[in-house]
Order: sequence, then C-alpha cells, then structure tokens
Amino acid sequence: MRKLIMWNMVTVDGYFEGPDQDMSWFVFEVVDRYILETRLSADTLLYGRVTYQMMAGYWPSAEGPGADFINTVPKIVCSRTLDKAEWSNTTLVKENVPDEISKLKQQRGKDIVLFGSANLAATLTAHGLIDEYRLAVNPVVLGRGTPLFKDSPDRLDLKLLGTRPLESGVVILHYAPASNQSPSERSSS
Repeated sequence: MRKLIMWNMVTVDGYFEGPDQDMSWFVFEVVDRYILETRLSADTLLYGRVTYQMMAGYWPSAEGPGADFINTVPKIVCSRTLDKAEWSNTTLVKENVPDEISKLKQQRGKDIVLFGSANLAATLTAHGLIDEYRLAVNPVVLGRGTPLFKDSPDRLDLKLLGTRPLESGVVILHYAPASNQSPSERSSS
C-alpha cells in the first residue's frame, strides 16, 4: 500500500499562510531541497484547488531539476469548483474525494505527497488517510493567519518519527498518526 504524506511549511505558532495568503516568510531553499528529495520516494502529487492553482501558475515556466520533476510527475487536484485541470499530467477529482484517495493508495506505486492544501488535508485527516505528516517549522511567529490544522473536531495523537534541523533555522518534523496506541498511552501523551 502506498503512503500518503502531507508536507507543509508552518510557522512556530502553527500558521501555514499569513494574512492575505502571505507566504513571504517561507524559507524557499527548504522547498527546493525537499522537492529534489521527494522525487526519490514519491510518484504522485496531490493538491486542493487553491494550492493547485498557485503551483500551476508558477511551475510550468520554472526551470531546473525540481521544476522538471513537478511538471512531469502525475498530479491530482481535488476540487468541486474546477471544471478542468490543464497543468501537465493532472487528474481532476470532483467527488467522493476520500474514496478516490483511498483507491489511489491501494494502487501500486511510490508515495503520494500532499503539498499545502489545508482544507484537503483536514478532510483526509478526518478520514484517517494521511500516513505521515512532515512539517517544516520556519523560525517565525506571525500572530495571525491561516492555521494548518483548522476545524479539527477530534484530537489526533502523533508519534514522532524523526527531526532534522537545518542551518536556516527550519526544523523538519516527521510524525505518524499514533492510532495504534492504547487508550492509556494516549492519555499519557
């Protein structure tokens, strides 16, 4: 079974974008480095509509190994409002998103990586479909913006898989859902 990995940049105070969708606080070298690492273990990228439109507006004219990977790898965009997805190798999923992603995970292949897309991430988290959360914590506190984990009705305990501090001050955290914990382990976490 393929793994679904959510990868996001986040501030120390938990925002994945600032007010008015500001992302000027990103340490972009982390994004470039991660894209190059991702191409070794992933063969599908997953987006919600907003992130898809942002990425499709930038990457087709970008150059370099990261751009080559992102522009040629299969992509899936989940949206009820898009009529078509024109970026190369993109499939549009309009309905039954959790079911479609569950089917995708059952297919042969490498990892599936969900970039950005907090609303889609919330839906997939609620359905227990995300196997790993990778967060690049940027050394900044915004005080306001869009929280990465918003409107989550349930607590989600996570198990730390690893950490990687970078010279830029960014710390990459890898977590897996701790759903296999016993109730006593969850209450002591």
